[in-house]
Amino acid sequence: MARVRRISSTELPPDQAAIYERFAGEYGPFRNQVAVFAHVPAAMRHLMSMLMDLRDAATLPKRYLEIAIVVVSKLNECHYCVAHHKPFLAVEGLSLGGIDRLVDDDNPGLDWLDRLVVAYARAAWGH
Repeated sequence: MARVRRISSTELPPDQAAIYERFAGEYGPFRNQVAVFAHVPAAMRHLMSMLMDLRDAATLPKRYLEIAIVVVSKLNECHYCVAHHKPFLAVEGLSLGGIDRLVDDDNPGLDWLDRLVVAYARAAWGH
């Protein structure tokens, strides 16, 4: 049983419902996440919009963004985030075994730039 009631987009004002549905439909398999964030409209409006804007801007290639997200999620032992971001890395060409070993120093599935991103993410989180 969920500890926090999931809010449906139909319960929100139209502007917030549009953000909710866009995030749930385009960003990834995170409908349950936005359903909880909807309890705090300002957080949903700003955080979900920011995440979508950053992805749309594509300033950082998606492969490196997802590597950083999964590394930090693994270091924080956030199984939810790892599970939801693994498919994005698989699309970016990493094997499931390589993703599971992402923080290992001897991961043969990573090139020099991938390793640099892993090292940066580890250092940023003090690991």
